[in-house]
Amino acid sequence: MNFLHDLYSLSRANARTLAATVLPAFILMPLFGAPLQHACKPLREPERTRLADYVSKKYNLPQDQRLIMTSDSFVGETCFRRAEFKGSESTRSFKVQLFLSPDLRFLTTELLDSSVDPVLEKRKKDETFARALDNGHFPSRGPKDANVIMTIFSDFQCPYCSQLARMLNKDILPTEGKRARIVFRYFPLTMHKWARPAAEAAACVQEQGDEYFWSLHDFLFEQQHQFNTDNVLAKITEETKSFSKFDSGRFSACLASKKTASEVDRDIAFGTANGVNGTPTVFINGERIAGVVAPEQIRTLIREASAQSKTQLRATVQ
Repeated sequence: MNFLHDLYSLSRANARTLAATVLPAFILMPLFGAPLQHACKPLREPERTRLADYVSKKYNLPQDQRLIMTSDSFVGETCFRRAEFKGSESTRSFKVQLFLSPDLRFLTTELLDSSVDPVLEKRKKDETFARALDNGHFPSRGPKDANVIMTIFSDFQCPYCSQLARMLNKDILPTEGKRARIVFRYFPLTMHKWARPAAEAAACVQEQGDEYFWSLHDFLFEQQHQFNTDNVLAKITEETKSFSKFDSGRFSACLASKKTASEVDRDIAFGTANGVNGTPTVFINGERIAGVVAPEQIRTLIREASAQSKTQLRATVQ
């Protein structure tokens, strides 16, 4: 929940309590520079544990992963804190940075600074987000130099994701495949019981090549109705035996060690921190696309993004 919205929505009584906590710190800071220890509410171990427990539940982390607050620091000359939370198990790594209010009550992914030009700040933030969205070792297909990148947060058990996958293969890629690159991000929903193991298995397959990933991707969505928690890994393993030059031993070892669990956790954390709360969620060149239901809509969006990208490139060259 956005901190500023919550602050605005407080009752008068709570607002007075918060003011009593926050305002002294802001009054003292201009006089003494960095906030004094006694001016800011101390962050003790019980509070750190409580906050870590809240973040773990908020981000739907597995129950076997213990989350801890690994660091905290003041933001400039204020009593706001920048807090980093990490999972304690190396095989299922998770990390997120949040801002903590002076009263240790509110957590937010963003802290608005009124001293910064919001137009320039948004432009910089959008550029950083767009780079992080698809700049990594993520499954992708299409030209590496494509001026349109479609990033999809998807769930192998999600029926709407299956529909989108069929639409892309049948109606979009045949005509737009030369101008667009598709990037896949894992976002298995907790309500879908076999989506998580399927995502980890797909990531293990992708270690040996994107072509293997997309073959499994299409298989999972085409045969979606055949899978359940008891048979999904066995059926995936059987399907990989048809892949040419695929190392089955390496794949089995990856599955057994849960090597790719951290990749899935990373995508879930990144998506959640950036407003992804359902599947499929689609971004085109960093812009979130909502309400896409027809192939022609996607084709139009791709072509518009391509034209815009070319215009921006010409302006840069000139």
